[in-house]
Amino acid sequence: MNTHSRLSCLLLAAASLAASGLHAAEWVAEPSVSLRSEYDDNIRLTAFDHDSVWGAILDPRLTLSRRTELWDLNATGRLRAAWYDDDGLNTVDNFLDIAAARRFERGSLEASAGLINDTTLQNEYLDIDTGLVINQIDRSQRKLRLAGEYMLTETTWVEASVDYSRVKYDDGLRYGLLDYDYLTPGLRVVHQLNPKMQVFGILSHARVDYDTASALESKTDSLQLGAAYDITELWKVSGSVGTRRTRTSSLVPTAVPIPGLEPFFPLPGTYTIVYEPRDSETTGLVYDASLTREFETGSLKLSASQSIVPSSTGTDTETTRVELNGTRRFSAQLWGRFAVSYYRSASVGDVTTRADLDRYRITPGLTWRLDRDLSLNAGYAYTHVKRDVALDDTADSNMVYVSLGYTWPRMSMSR
Repeated sequence: MNTHSRLSCLLLAAASLAASGLHAAEWVAEPSVSLRSEYDDNIRLTAFDHDSVWGAILDPRLTLSRRTELWDLNATGRLRAAWYDDDGLNTVDNFLDIAAARRFERGSLEASAGLINDTTLQNEYLDIDTGLVINQIDRSQRKLRLAGEYMLTETTWVEASVDYSRVKYDDGLRYGLLDYDYLTPGLRVVHQLNPKMQVFGILSHARVDYDTASALESKTDSLQLGAAYDITELWKVSGSVGTRRTRTSSLVPTAVPIPGLEPFFPLPGTYTIVYEPRDSETTGLVYDASLTREFETGSLKLSASQSIVPSSTGTDTETTRVELNGTRRFSAQLWGRFAVSYYRSASVGDVTTRADLDRYRITPGLTWRLDRDLSLNAGYAYTHVKRDVALDDTADSNMVYVSLGYTWPRMSMSR
């Protein structure tokens, strides 16, 4: 069964199960739309000569939800149409997310699926392919998730999940990008020591299969122990740390001389190609930590993490993230936000590839609510990329945007 078939089956199953328990509830529709104008002086994040671009982005979306005592059902559809004065950047992206959740006396179950059809050049956030390519390449992502939670006692519970994603690129090999499948089952056990503190353990496995002739695949197992503590009502801290083991296997092409033609090797026709198995193993540290401070008019959050994630270059990367996020409400109509993030990816093993990058991003912004349904957003984003594969291969981007957003009042629809 292919990916699209699996997605369709999950969507139908989730919808059928949810519908059986949603007899008395109403559907709630929340439509919204935004129109954004932006200027970017290096949208491709290239170190070569380039032009600045102006763009307009129309972004309508619709969220449907239904909730009963036992069931939650949500679906969100979104369309993102972008036009630039460089026609090669024009795109129409679409997104669909659907989720169903069922509550039980001692736990819950949920299933969700997501479909994304977009491109590799996304300047609104640090994307999985930011800095890897300077070309706009069509990309599709398919995501599935099954998860559950069960209370063993009043203070101890278990959380289990299985996530699957499939990433594909249109003509990706031409630009050195590989399609891949990513499967990540995980188990988390949590114990509440007291009202302020809990301890937990995380056991996870990840498998990546890359679409190459070399049958490249990797498997990562990790174990983390952590704790979360409410220092005060305003200060909260959590963190986990552990170790991981990553095993990679592939078939490496090797030229083998044809018997009797050894003196002429490696002239054409004097050898055959044999694929030989090659395995490698690495170990490392994994962690995830955050510190949050709530204020009367806003919040601050500092977070840091390190984990193994796949890369479209065909190699796993050890990814380190550090982020500082803040919000501030100046009045009932005006509030601000900012984010500072650092993202470091390094290829697993003693190799340097295009996946070895340092990325920095600073994004302040303001939102002014003109009335209950209409809001004006403005912001700036500075992005810096340093590539390790070549000397002085750095790029900077400055992006400024203004958008007008309208959200219709929630609409209830009876069956």
